[in-house]
Amino acid sequence: MGKTITAIANITETTFKEENFEVADLNPFEVYIKIKACGVCHTDLYKLANKSDVVAGHESVGEVLETGSLVKHLKVGDIVGFGYLKWACLDCEECSSGNEIMCPERVRFPTGLGGFAHHAVFDSRFCYKVPKSIEPKYAGPLMCAGATVFSALYNYKVSPTHRVGIVGIGGLGHLALQFAKAWGCHVVAISTNSSKTEEAKSFGAHEFWNSKEFTDEKISKLDKLDFIINTVSGDLPWDQYFSLLKPNGTFVLVGVTEKPMTFNGGAFIGDQLKFAGSLVASRHVSNKMLQFAARHNIKPQIEEYPMTAEGTAQAVQRVHDNKARYRAVLIAPE
Repeated sequence: MGKTITAIANITETTFKEENFEVADLNPFEVYIKIKACGVCHTDLYKLANKSDVVAGHESVGEVLETGSLVKHLKVGDIVGFGYLKWACLDCEECSSGNEIMCPERVRFPTGLGGFAHHAVFDSRFCYKVPKSIEPKYAGPLMCAGATVFSALYNYKVSPTHRVGIVGIGGLGHLALQFAKAWGCHVVAISTNSSKTEEAKSFGAHEFWNSKEFTDEKISKLDKLDFIINTVSGDLPWDQYFSLLKPNGTFVLVGVTEKPMTFNGGAFIGDQLKFAGSLVASRHVSNKMLQFAARHNIKPQIEEYPMTAEGTAQAVQRVHDNKARYRAVLIAPE
C-alpha cells in the first residue's frame, strides 16, 4: 500500500506549515527513506517563490527503511544522500558516458516533493551511500554545494600544481576552498570583505585578495591563476576578473548571474582563455566527492534548525537574507 509522508510545505516563500502527502507504492527501483537532515540552498528559494503548498529541499540525507524488488546496491539501514538529480533515462549517449546530469530527459529538482520532510521515496539509482565518518547533518550540504564545486575541479581536470582562485566566501565558496586545498592546489580566496581573511585561511586559502582593491597596476603584479571558480551570483567586472588568469587559464561559473554578462572577448583569443559553467555532479562524481570529503575531513560550516514549520521558516529566512554562515541545515525528528 502507499505511504503517508509528513512534510514541511510553504504558505508563502518564508512561512510554512506541516502537511501530509500521499505517495504511491514503491516501484522496483525505489527506496523509502527516513530523512535525518536536509540542507537549505538558495536554489530552494526559486521553488518557493510565488508558489504555495510545495515541498522544497534537495540536499537530503537519510536512512533506508525499505527497498524495492530490484534495488541491489542499497540495503535497509544504509545512510544515503539524494535530492537534486531525481531520474535519467540511463540509455542515451550522455547517460552511457557517465554524464547523467546532462541527460536530455533528466528529471531534477524542483520537480516533485523535496527533502523538507520526515520521509521520502526516491529512485535508488540516484542515491549515494554516505561514508560513516560523515554525519548526516554535514553530508546534506555536500549533496548540492559540495557536489557542485567538486565537479568543477574534477571535470575540468584541475591539477595539484595549479593556482586556484575561489571568488566568494559563502555557502559554495567555503567548501570550494576546502576541496581545492585538499586537492593539493595553491588556493587564493577572492572577496570584497577583508574581515573574512582569517576565516578563509582556516578553510584552506593560502592567500586572500580583496577585489575592492584591484587596480590594473595591482593586478599586473599578482601571481596569476590557472583556474578560477566563481561562486557568487552578483554581477562582476568580468574583464578585471579574467585578467587574473594565466594564458590558457579557465574561469568556471557555478553561481547564477543576475544580469546579462558583458565583457571583451579579446583576451579569450589572445591568451586562449576558457570560460565555462558547471552543474551539480553526476552519479559517479557524486560518489567520488563523498569519498574524497570523508578522506580529507571536509565538511560545511552549518547552522542547525529543527525540521518543523517554525524551524524551516527561520532557516529559509536566513538563507533568503544571505545571513547563513555558511549552510543552514534542517534536522529531522528522531
